[in-house]
Amino acid sequence: MKLLDDLHTHGYLRPLDIHFAQWLTRQQPEMPELLVLLAALTSQQLGEGHICIHLGKLEVIWSAWPGLLREEANALLAGGSVDTLIDSLVLGDGSELTPMVLDKDRMYLYRYWQYECQVACDLLARAKPIEFDVAFLKEKLDVLFKQDVSLNVDQNIDQSSSNSQPDGQRVAAATAVMQSLAIISGGPGTGKTTTITRMLAIYLQMQRNLNPEYVPVICLAAPTGKAAARLSESIGQARAALDVGEDIKNLIPDQGTTLHRLLGARPGQAAFKYNLDNPLHLDLLVVDEASMIDLPMMAALLAALPEHARLILIGDKEQLASVEAGSVLGDLCSLPEQVRGSNHMAELLRITCDLPESAQTKKLLFADSVAFLTRSYRFSMDSGIGALARAVNNGSAEEVRHVLQSGYPDLQQLPVSVTDNSQLLQHMLDKYRAYLAAVTAQESPEAIVKRFSAFQVLCGLRKGIFGIETLNADFEKLAQSRGLIDMNGRWYPGRPVMITRNDRSLQLYNGDIGIALVDSETQQLKVWFEQGGALVPYITSRLPQHETVFAMTVHKSQGSEFDDVTLVLVEEAKVVSRELVYTGITRAKKHCTLYGSLKTITSSIDKPTVRMSGLAARIWGV
Repeated sequence: MKLLDDLHTHGYLRPLDIHFAQWLTRQQPEMPELLVLLAALTSQQLGEGHICIHLGKLEVIWSAWPGLLREEANALLAGGSVDTLIDSLVLGDGSELTPMVLDKDRMYLYRYWQYECQVACDLLARAKPIEFDVAFLKEKLDVLFKQDVSLNVDQNIDQSSSNSQPDGQRVAAATAVMQSLAIISGGPGTGKTTTITRMLAIYLQMQRNLNPEYVPVICLAAPTGKAAARLSESIGQARAALDVGEDIKNLIPDQGTTLHRLLGARPGQAAFKYNLDNPLHLDLLVVDEASMIDLPMMAALLAALPEHARLILIGDKEQLASVEAGSVLGDLCSLPEQVRGSNHMAELLRITCDLPESAQTKKLLFADSVAFLTRSYRFSMDSGIGALARAVNNGSAEEVRHVLQSGYPDLQQLPVSVTDNSQLLQHMLDKYRAYLAAVTAQESPEAIVKRFSAFQVLCGLRKGIFGIETLNADFEKLAQSRGLIDMNGRWYPGRPVMITRNDRSLQLYNGDIGIALVDSETQQLKVWFEQGGALVPYITSRLPQHETVFAMTVHKSQGSEFDDVTLVLVEEAKVVSRELVYTGITRAKKHCTLYGSLKTITSSIDKPTVRMSGLAARIWGV
């Protein structure tokens, strides 16, 4: 088909998309050209992270094509009805196994249609209330969520304006206690893990009242090793501060694992050990950084979760969606306007949390399972990082411009030269100097890993002079020329690497970060990864696919936090988006440098990421 060849020539279709369409035509030689085009587009859009294509939005997909290609595509669309394309071989309605499915105005590859249906069906079934003692719950909430201004003394947060508002953390914890499924979304520093730790303490006390002999099995998980380590650290700190007995504290786990490890990923096999026929052995599962979970992983997780088990998903719906297809957390948190939970749930929250009645009239049971945390305890009233994150989320270019020009001490903008990265490389050298000095001084692996975690460069691109591949290579050359690293081949003390391909036999997974250091016992160079709260050394030759990470992509930074972040933003319309800027900014806890033009930064917030799927429609009925 000439149109597909032309689209491939112009870079709008991949070879994979062409091969898929050609394979379908071999199954059905009389396949209409419109369906051939739609099949190739469905494949291509899946590669862009979309679960399906909305037939009513096709012109949006090909709006960037050259005029002649758009005209040809529009002619095909005008010349045939999509409803008449359904047949028994290529396109079906889901009742039979066909390569593609047409569901209302959405076209899917069968496997992804099945994932979406399974996830929606499972979550809707799990979104149900749990029987509990209301008075007991209120008593425990009063103990654990009593007014505690000490949280904010050092942060200069305006207490007077917030005391009149309902305690969002208390509401979220109550929601997680009262519902079999809880989805909690909040930005950085809103206390997500603190809230969940207190909720777990209440849950354990309630279970002990019901059956003193039974100890529930609780598991903590996250999509990446770094996110799991952060979850472990946060839960451990919050657990130590709980106003409960040591016996209850000791029942709260403080060691998280990756989703791959939890599900039992096996070398050489695509299927997990734990699945629908062999479910996980647990009673409650907490999953952090849920925005990173793609649709296939969510389907696998839900399939392996026992029917009786509680599930708590926590994350930030404003962050970048998963690297692979879907935007699961965003879809689950996309409550339509005027929609709130059931009257029963509203009454329970009024009793336990003093939450006033909502004026919204449309009630949906799934909304009972969703809670939002909006008050940040990390960023003070005079924090530039917090102000910029809010401005980006609000989508206001004028507000972003005002924040960047207000002189906040924790926020810096550096000008960018589109043809020269030398200024950025010198900036990186200044920031990494203390880390590299610690490596030279042969400080302990623990101290060196901590120093490396203090600063990171985040980029939107992989290629180009401001992409991570060039920046990492150029930085190594600069550091070598200044005598800060001693490169003898690929490996040298202080080389930071990120795993980019899972190796289940080694228990190393995509996103895990390690530091190459000399083992003091063997004098051999090894790479140290944090696992289960400890550093584990690996021989360099055994590592799976990896890359140097003095600079990393914003996508790969999800689940991580750094004291100091430099976010590199260059003019690249397809890459820079509102979510990318927000995610990059909010990786910083104390200081953020934006390396890019004001125009690039402000224009990015006009480009929110929208991924096509039908999950929100299945959950919310819209």
